[in-house]
Amino acid sequence: MIGGVLLQDMPPRAWITTALQWVRTIALTTLFLALGRVLDAALDEADTTGALILGAVAGAVAVTCSGIAAAVPPRLRAVEEQRWRGSGIRAALDRDPAAAASGASTGPARPTSPGHAAAVGGPPHGRTDGARPGAGPSGGRPGGGPPGGGRPGTGEADLLTGGVERIAEYRAEFLGPALAAFTAPALVLLMLGIFVDPVIAVVLLVLVLLVPVLVRFFLARFRGPTAAYRRLAGQATAKFQEVLRSLGGLVLLGAEDAGRRSVAEAAAALRVQAVALLKRSQLMILVNDALFSLVMITAAVALALWRFDGGMITAGGFLAVVLLATLLYEPIDKLGRSFYVAMAGRTQQGLFTQTLTTPTSTTSTTPSTTSPGAASADLPAAETPTETPTVTPSLTSDEPAPERAELLRLEDLGVERGGRSVLRGVTLSVPRGAAVAVVGPSGAGKSTLAAVLQGLFPAASGQLLLEGRPADSAALQQAAVTVPQKPFIFSGTVAENLRLARPEASEDQLWEALAQARLDAEIAAKPHGLDTQVGEDGGSLSGGQIRRLAIARALLSGAKLLILDEPTADLDRRAERLVDESLRSLAGDHTLVIIAHRLATTRWADQVLVLEAGSTAALGTPDELLAQTGYYAQATAGEGEDR
Repeated sequence: MIGGVLLQDMPPRAWITTALQWVRTIALTTLFLALGRVLDAALDEADTTGALILGAVAGAVAVTCSGIAAAVPPRLRAVEEQRWRGSGIRAALDRDPAAAASGASTGPARPTSPGHAAAVGGPPHGRTDGARPGAGPSGGRPGGGPPGGGRPGTGEADLLTGGVERIAEYRAEFLGPALAAFTAPALVLLMLGIFVDPVIAVVLLVLVLLVPVLVRFFLARFRGPTAAYRRLAGQATAKFQEVLRSLGGLVLLGAEDAGRRSVAEAAAALRVQAVALLKRSQLMILVNDALFSLVMITAAVALALWRFDGGMITAGGFLAVVLLATLLYEPIDKLGRSFYVAMAGRTQQGLFTQTLTTPTSTTSTTPSTTSPGAASADLPAAETPTETPTVTPSLTSDEPAPERAELLRLEDLGVERGGRSVLRGVTLSVPRGAAVAVVGPSGAGKSTLAAVLQGLFPAASGQLLLEGRPADSAALQQAAVTVPQKPFIFSGTVAENLRLARPEASEDQLWEALAQARLDAEIAAKPHGLDTQVGEDGGSLSGGQIRRLAIARALLSGAKLLILDEPTADLDRRAERLVDESLRSLAGDHTLVIIAHRLATTRWADQVLVLEAGSTAALGTPDELLAQTGYYAQATAGEGEDR
């Protein structure tokens, strides 16, 4: 069993190290036997020249083989690192996120890891307890399906760096010496039985045969904990990088405590597993030292004394047995002390194969029960039909809009950055429930105005009033939540991403937020509903789904003001329409400030603020600005020509 694993994993060049170890073992055995002959010749006052020459030649051969064997593994390790890392990068680049999201396979995996004929398994199944109330057992809406919904974030960057290094160390520096450790004692015992005493050789053979039995036992006992430790290490690394990369977004969402807590929890879990793994490794070393250093050598000496006392072996034979016992123990000792390398490397090799050789073909799932969202389960995410939203009438309607209390007022606002004025004299009133679009050419000050509303930049002049009272940065950060142009999505589930805004939110509240963002039907159609894994950076979601998930998360925060920075940027027409419908459905119930480049998405806004060179160029309803000859009308007409 163990020999089969070694032969299956061992790269061809590792046989060089094994062969050199065999030659070295034979040479050292010859040297020790020659020393025994020298002792016998000296006691008999016979000529020792031949034995000395044989010992000298054998010693030289052993030293030469040791030097070459020590030089081969580092070179082989570099080759293995290059092969495995290249294979992993190609697999990651070739992987289809949409296919990975479904988690279903119609055929065998296409392996991309070198040295393997087949992929090993797929990603872990997600939980099924996050389905929308009333859903079937497979999660989401009623209906079945294969587990999946995206790959969990298991730290592919760590796997392609530290993980590949451990794999290369295992394949280049452990496998060859390990095979030699298992087989070299047989050579020693064979020569011991032929040239010294077969009885001693047979008894020592029984002890040597305990080595693979114990190694197999410890491999079975350690495989699970070692794999768990490596998974936790990858998750902790990925979580830290993720929180660090998204720190700005967490602050804007008011979720920095949640980010800090997630890193602390990952580190605590890793620490507990590391201590447990260290205890097991020390146990392996203790067993190795106790059984083979003490028992093996003691047994060899006792046997040699017994056979010498019975006149079965000479004094030289006694010396050879004692020396050969140390030679039996040497490879076993190296194996025990490098056992952790084997556990870590083989575990990482399994994770690598599992994570980066997933099949790309998927099967659709046909729901067994008709329900909203279930009918679209087998359509691509970008083509999932959505409900037609109810559009809140704008101020341009024929019916007069009811008076709404003022939420936000800017009075002659000015902002300076680096000693330069970037906003001057901006005056704006934002009623509760209004949708205000801020447009203008690049460099006009739109992003600066958004940063001021978020409480990130102080105003150099003028006033900023929130509900009639002057607002400082802390008040603005508490009242406003921003959906950035590139929303940060954590690896984990849909529910975990939503609860960043409100950790105590119930599933009903999560579904309500998704419904407001026009994303509930698509999430419910997934096999695991709220427990769908979104993948690293939202890799299993489309661009439009990521934006709407970020909108749902912002709504869940309960903020008074939602600031959306280019919510439809870099989206195709269909995804842009879905996000636009989501925003339209929020108008009237939520106060929106939308920074927009695509002016077609601002036609339903209550007001449009046009900024040019840091100043207010125009302010009015979309119809009023279209009737004029300024930037808004010209840019809108240009978009119409482009379309």
